[in-house]
Amino acid sequence: MTTPLVYCDVIGDLPALAAERWGARHAFTFEDKSWSYQEVKQEVDQLARALQVLGVKQGDRVALWLTNSAYLECLLFAVIKIAAVAVPLNTRYRTQDLAYALKNSGSVLLISAGQSGLVNFDAILLEALGQISVDVQGLLHSEAVSSLKRVVMMGDSTVLGAMRWESFRDLGEPHQDDSQALSDQSRQETRVQQVRSAIAPQPTDLALIVYTSGTTGNPKGVLLSHNGMRLCFDRAEAMQLQVSDIQLTYLPLFHVYAISYSMIMSFMCGGAQVIMSSFQVDHALDLIAKHRVTVVHGFDAHFNDFMLALAKKPSDISSLRFGTLTVGADSTIELAQAAQTKVCPTLSGYGVTELWGGVTLTPQDANLEQRCAASGYPLPGVEVRVINPETQQPVARGEVGEIQVRSYSRMIGYHNQPAATEQAFDAEGWYKSGDAGVLRADGHVRFVVRLKDMLKVGGENVSPAEIEGLIATLSGVEYVAVVGKPDARLSEVPVAFIVSSASGPKQAQQVIAHCKGKIASFKIPVVCYFVDALPMTPTGKIQKEVLRTRLRAMLANENKG
Repeated sequence: MTTPLVYCDVIGDLPALAAERWGARHAFTFEDKSWSYQEVKQEVDQLARALQVLGVKQGDRVALWLTNSAYLECLLFAVIKIAAVAVPLNTRYRTQDLAYALKNSGSVLLISAGQSGLVNFDAILLEALGQISVDVQGLLHSEAVSSLKRVVMMGDSTVLGAMRWESFRDLGEPHQDDSQALSDQSRQETRVQQVRSAIAPQPTDLALIVYTSGTTGNPKGVLLSHNGMRLCFDRAEAMQLQVSDIQLTYLPLFHVYAISYSMIMSFMCGGAQVIMSSFQVDHALDLIAKHRVTVVHGFDAHFNDFMLALAKKPSDISSLRFGTLTVGADSTIELAQAAQTKVCPTLSGYGVTELWGGVTLTPQDANLEQRCAASGYPLPGVEVRVINPETQQPVARGEVGEIQVRSYSRMIGYHNQPAATEQAFDAEGWYKSGDAGVLRADGHVRFVVRLKDMLKVGGENVSPAEIEGLIATLSGVEYVAVVGKPDARLSEVPVAFIVSSASGPKQAQQVIAHCKGKIASFKIPVVCYFVDALPMTPTGKIQKEVLRTRLRAMLANENKG
């Protein structure tokens, strides 16, 4: 019999409930330091007090611009515990993106690191803030981000008035005398805040602002309430997570995939995490072997990297019980089939940030075909339909249309974008995903491709995933992405970007010959570009819009020539 999961309606309550249930059990390891559930609870409480002493109030936005770490997980819990709003920011942001997200979110506090690998976060932040000054109370005044009043930095900083991490953390010591750190007025505000913090957050209250990747223009700030906790609980139950499970957390904790699957669901089941600051496949395999990891989460890029690395250097991954791998597109099926035996059995799902991540899930008793070619069943309380985007009428089972979802976990909206929020839902509350998919005869949803990624070749709808899946079977092809190129006669034609190994194809004719006779001639790429790498999001998704932009620039240069 499995151990019952911990459940609560509010994210910030989870560490205390987990500590009450699991106590001295191992919660996570980061850089060879281990934390028990009780130690995590104490750290969350200390950071929560530090935030209050610094003047963070209910509803205030706190930006967290950090790579994965034990402290980042504790900060996410701490910010939400005091009824403030956590704003985890993409660590790939540079000056313009960072300034936009900080200003758009209205963040009053930023906690960051001075340096991460070769990236100087401090220098980027300094440029993003523009002209700054600090008043007698130690509050920051930024020309570019007027809402921002304080910066806390792990490591050295050249930002005027930035507080060191150690000093910030000390503010939360249970018997800390803050008279030396804050003015009389600040201490008075703190006493008021301590009274206000007694107001318990409600499940429908705002907890997180998570920024989508954004393929065009600025990213959208997705407003998420605590309602995702129920979704996390139902997922954990469906996955049959156990107290003995050890998850490897390498997906970035500024996305709901990692926040919900790796962080929240691990606390719910009383399992443990091994936290990586970022994904590096050889190190990941070493950690799986060392810590006897049982669960991994990722996209096809992660599992492809696992298999390539294991082919070069075998590693003991026998402890892996299962993983989650998003499948459904034709290009993912063969990879998923190989992953079942070369890495571990996998479960799929369909979800988006606007719905708190995965709203469908493959059950543990699914057969091989369902694991590799479908996206699972809708979770309890979630409705899924597939409609014709032109007529807005449901299509027959097995036919391709737009996936639409109605769920209690839906976002509150896009921050400061009421028009975009209104466009995202219909009058009956169905979220219009913009994703093409099918409802299968067995009840599984199957994600096929983004609707905007579908090609229109001579009036025929063509899924790039079908072409990608075929090219991926060519020996030596490591990654492939297909986008459309404008064509005077056919409207558009397919073009392939390919990452090839040393033994793989180097000429377009090799790829074309491989495709001939297997797919319709109009689906065969007219051009193949061999590249060193494909542009990826931090979660391992290929950025098709970047490739389309790159292709337009290449074609423009060719026309000039």
